[in-house]
Formats: sequence, structure tokens, C-alpha cells
Amino acid sequence: MRKLIYTSLAAAALFLGSCSEDDFADAYRDPETVVTTNMPKQFAGFMKINFEDVIPSYWNYYTVIRSTSLSYTQGHGFVNSTGRYIPGPAVNDRWNRYYKFITQYRELENVMAALSPADQTENRIYMLTATIYLYDHTSKMIDNFGDIPFYDAGKISLTGGNYAAASAKYDKQTDLYIMMLDQLKAFSAELNTITLSAKLDVEFKNQDLINKGDLVSWKNYCNSLRLKLLNRVSAVPALASRANSEIAEIIAEAKIVDENAENIAFRVYTLDTDLDTAGFIDALEGANNNIAPKPMIDHMNANNDPRKTWLFEKGVSSTDFVGLDPSLTSGAQQQLIADGKIAIYNRSVISRNKWLPGTLINAAEVNLLLAEYYTRNGNAATAKTHFEKAIRQSVEYYVRLGDKADVLTWKPTTEPTAAEIEAYITAINFAGATTAAAQLELIAFQKYIHYNVMQADESWAEQRRLKLPVLFFMEDETSSIRKTPPTRWTYPNSESVYNPDNYNAVKANDNLSTKIFWDVK
Repeated sequence: MRKLIYTSLAAAALFLGSCSEDDFADAYRDPETVVTTNMPKQFAGFMKINFEDVIPSYWNYYTVIRSTSLSYTQGHGFVNSTGRYIPGPAVNDRWNRYYKFITQYRELENVMAALSPADQTENRIYMLTATIYLYDHTSKMIDNFGDIPFYDAGKISLTGGNYAAASAKYDKQTDLYIMMLDQLKAFSAELNTITLSAKLDVEFKNQDLINKGDLVSWKNYCNSLRLKLLNRVSAVPALASRANSEIAEIIAEAKIVDENAENIAFRVYTLDTDLDTAGFIDALEGANNNIAPKPMIDHMNANNDPRKTWLFEKGVSSTDFVGLDPSLTSGAQQQLIADGKIAIYNRSVISRNKWLPGTLINAAEVNLLLAEYYTRNGNAATAKTHFEKAIRQSVEYYVRLGDKADVLTWKPTTEPTAAEIEAYITAINFAGATTAAAQLELIAFQKYIHYNVMQADESWAEQRRLKLPVLFFMEDETSSIRKTPPTRWTYPNSESVYNPDNYNAVKANDNLSTKIFWDVK
């Protein structure tokens, strides 16, 4: 298939056939057999088309993340090979997938616009929730690339297939963030007013791949996404005041993802469709992508982190957990790996677990964001409460991932006790961090552990924003392009070919050193 920016196959624009109310697997028909669409069908097609960006998959992890976010964050240990800090063509796939995704959203808008006013009101929930999901992924694109085409993107069907007419200008990243924050705030209020008819309630539950029609979960998702984006811009001078005041409003409303039972994820419900993590085995275990990073392992060893055996296994010839040292030469690193001295990510719980959820927002993440907010505002006691709650939730999160493990060979036989978890929290000693800077270091390191390989994009954004944790990266002296991890991805070459006029407007900033607007430290 020839890949063109802002296009989709005609079949993709009419994605999905009818959904069975009784069988989840029947929700996904071959899109090439579909000739008609409606709001529920288009909604499900829109949510499904980029599932590999969410559910751990071969394509996203092996092609994109392993050579970018995972290495830039030391979410895994990696060999100091030549060119390791240059994203390369891998990011093209993420770009193209996003614009197929947004094209599906434009088709949803078209279907909505063709409805009568009464039917538009009836089907409003589809546009609300689809837009929340769209903004989540749009924020990730901005966090990786900066300015992106958005408002005019994905409108090929409106131009009768005229690709030149459908080319889209790049929208300013700051403006897009402000727009999303404005809209998400409005959506949060509107979700309080939504009532579904009996028919639509059943229909929405069957087509909603994220929250299965639960409006409370969508409200929690909306507010937690707002919280994350507000926190991300909290150091931007023009947005700092807004960030603090609106985070306070969200906390007061108390409708966020606060417990693991409320986590928002693209879950695997059956192994009978392609919506599972079967390809994650090769993605993470192939090419030594599952190697344990030294900073994380050293911390876990020193503090008896109860997550250690759930996240990692010892090297086959090692008596202890050892992470790959980033300061060694590539030859020395490769020898240690070949000798089985280095720990790897747990195969039972992580890489061979076909039921891993595609995480969107989880409770530990939210409480670490809240801990940062309270630290920033001088409330150390409340920050400590959320910090410690996040650790307990993170432990529970990774232990519970093992509940549906397909292969039990490496799954720990005993779960961490409450006493072990509390001993770890005591060892971390948040109360002993007497300055906001010291507290933030502890919070950032817990983000690093909790995100690991599971939320690499979020980890990279937070590390660039906070400049924490402080990690050592050996410079790539062989590269004349980039010797240390970049601050953004560069645009695909296809942009200069197929969208040249608009690309030229942003070309000056298309390099690995230009910072994203929230990266102000």
C-alpha cells in the first residue's frame, strides 16, 4: 500500500461492519467488505484503527519505541551502538498511523453532520468520547513532534480524493494544547448532563472499546487527561497560573482515576481477535529489548522494591539482579548480555502475557501527578500522602498484571506483603526530603519505575520536562548528528515530498534539538 499523508482507503473511511451485542469478537469485520457506516460503526472503527499504539504490540514496540522512547528514558538497558540517539525512519509509522486515525475521526464528524438535529443530540456521546480519545493521542503526537497538522488534517473525503487540496498546514503546539484543555474542561461539564436512551446505552456499551459504555469512567478519563496535560504545562509561564487553578478545581470535583479499579485502558477481552498482545513477545524479547536498566535495578536492590521480581528476572547465570551499565563500551555490554549476567523483564508477567492492557491513564500515575502538584505548591504532607498511595497502587498494578499470565514459569509464587510494601515506602523516606527539589526527585524516580516499558512515551515526556531522574548516557562520539538523546522526533521525509509548502513553514525547527514548548527547564 502506498502511504500518503492525510489519506485513508475508501474502505477505511467506512470502517467496520455491524457489531454483535453478544459476542465481542464479532465487533470486527474486514473493513474491505463494508459499504455503509453509521455513528456506532464509525466510532468503533475509529477507536480500533490505532489500537497498536495502545495495546502492547510488535509494530509499535519493535519498530518505534525500542529505538526511541525506551532508550531515551533507559526504560530498558540498551547497547551503546552507533546512531542510537537518532530516531530514523521508525517514527514515520507512528505519524502515518496517527493520520489514518484522525481521518477516521473526520469521517465520524461527517456521519454526525448528516444526522438530523434530534439524532445529533441522541448520538452526542459518540463525539464527546471520541474527541477525548483523539486528544489523548494528539497530545502524544505534540509531545513527540511539536507543531503538527490538526485542524485541516484527515479531510481527504471532503476534497473528492484531491490530495493536493487536502494537504494540511501545521498548527502551533501551544495553541493545540490550549484548545484541548478548553475542550476537555467543557466536556467534563457536559458529561454531567448526558443521559442515554435505553437503545443507545446498549449500543454504546457494545461499541466502546475503552470503557464499555461507562460514563463515570469517561468522566474520570476526561479529568485525568486534563490533569496530566495541565501538569505538563505547569512550568510554562503563560499557563502556570491556569494549570494550578484548574488542577485545584479537578481535585475538588473528585472525579479522576484514583484507584486501580478505575484505571482507563484498552483491555484485551478475548484472544479470538487481533486485539491482543501476542506480538509483544517478539517485540520485547527480540534483539535484547527486554534488558533491565541499571538505574532501576540498583534502586530496587538497595531498597527491596517489592515490584522487582514482578517486573524482572535474574540473568540465567547470575545470582542477583543486575542491570546493564550504560557507561560500558558496547563490546563489554554485549558480552555481559551473552553470558546471561543481566536481568531481563519478567516473561510471565510482561512479555509473554497476552492479556496485558493498553494503558491510557492509571491510578498510580494520577497520584504521582498529584504528589507533584502538592510539592510544587508547598504542601509536603499531602504530597507525601499521594506519593505513598501511588507506590502501593503501582505494586498492586504489576502484581495484578500477573493474574492472567499465560506462562507461569517466571511468575513469582508469593505476593508482596503489606509489611514489605511499607518497609519499601519507609526506605524511600519522602518525609526526609525536606525541600521541594528533593521531593520532586523522589516523585520523578517513581514515575521512571512505574512507567518502565509499559508507558514509554509518557516517561520520555516527563523526563524531558523535569530533567529527572538524572540518568547517565554515554555520548555517541561516532555520530555527527546527535551524541545524546534528542528533545523531539523529526518529521517524516514524506512531509517534504507530499506536503512541501506547509512543511517549509516549520522546516527551520525540524531538528533533534528543538524543544517542545513545555520543555522550559
